[in-house]
Amino acid sequence: MTQKTYQLSSPMTTRNWLIVAGIELIGLIVLALGLVLQRPYLFIPGVVIIVGASVLLSFTIMVRARVATAVKLTDDDITITSGGKSATAPWSRISDAAISGQTIYLNRNDRQPALKIDSPRGEGDPMLQELSVELAGRLDRSRGYRDL
Repeated sequence: MTQKTYQLSSPMTTRNWLIVAGIELIGLIVLALGLVLQRPYLFIPGVVIIVGASVLLSFTIMVRARVATAVKLTDDDITITSGGKSATAPWSRISDAAISGQTIYLNRNDRQPALKIDSPRGEGDPMLQELSVELAGRLDRSRGYRDL
């Protein structure tokens, strides 16, 4: 088997981009009016709106990266990284797996807390469903099960 990595992250929707683009456009119009009409009281708000929209976009991208979950599967273990924290467990120490909504729980038999894989896209995330099938296969193979 090989190493496989899954990236579960929230989508950056077109709506998000359109909102930021609309705010930037308003800022540019106000800025241009201030320059053309030589009215500094329009120039300053235009700059503030443009900077504010850029900060909003940066914040959105940072939050999206923060809620992302990376799951790395190898022959020997699983590593889950989310929110700047990482947890690793060998397949032999995982007793069972359960799925509840948008979350997969991997219970460990060494009295450690369960590993939790959360999908920011929600319950119908096809990547989460693909991951759950892969997890079941890896757990079966680690226990010596094989297809007949």
